[in-house]
Amino acid sequence: MPKSYVAFKWAVYAFATLLLFGLQSVVFDHIRVWGITPFFYPMLPALAAMYEGQKRGTIFALFLGIVCDLLLYGPFEGFFTITFVILALLSAVVAENLRSTGFLGGVFIAALALFLTGVMRIGLHALTAGTYYIRVTAWTAGVEALISLPAVLAVLPVYRAIHKRCAVDY
Repeated sequence: MPKSYVAFKWAVYAFATLLLFGLQSVVFDHIRVWGITPFFYPMLPALAAMYEGQKRGTIFALFLGIVCDLLLYGPFEGFFTITFVILALLSAVVAENLRSTGFLGGVFIAALALFLTGVMRIGLHALTAGTYYIRVTAWTAGVEALISLPAVLAVLPVYRAIHKRCAVDY
C-alpha cells in the first residue's frame, strides 16, 4: 500500500479529532452537572485503538496525549500521554477479544476508558493527597464518566466511518 494512503487515513483521523475537540469546547464545556463538565477526550484514543489495533492505535494515542498535555490542564505534565497510551493498549487488547466492535463494544470501550482515567486520577491523589481528596476525586471522576459517556454517540460513528472507508489491509 502506498505510504500516501496511510498518511491520508491518519490525516482524516486527525481532522475528525480536531472537530471533536471543537465539539468538546463549543458544546460540552458549557454543560454542567453538579458543577462538573463532561470530558470525553479519554474515549478518543480508546475508540481509535479499538478499530486500528495496538500498534497504530498506540501511536495515535501517543500523539493525542501530547496534544492534550500541551492544551489542557492535567494532574501533572505528561498525564494525558501516559494515560492515553495505556488506554489504547488496553482497548486494543479488549477489542481483539470482543465478539463485535460494533456499537455496544464501542460503548464498553468508552466506559472503560473513562473509568480508567478516573482510577488513574484517584491513584495519583492517593499518592499525593489525603483521604478527603481521594473521596472528592472519586466522586468527581464517577460523575464525569457518567455525564461524558453519552458523547460516545458523537465519537463512535465518526471513527467507525473513517475506519470503514479507509480500511485496506497493510
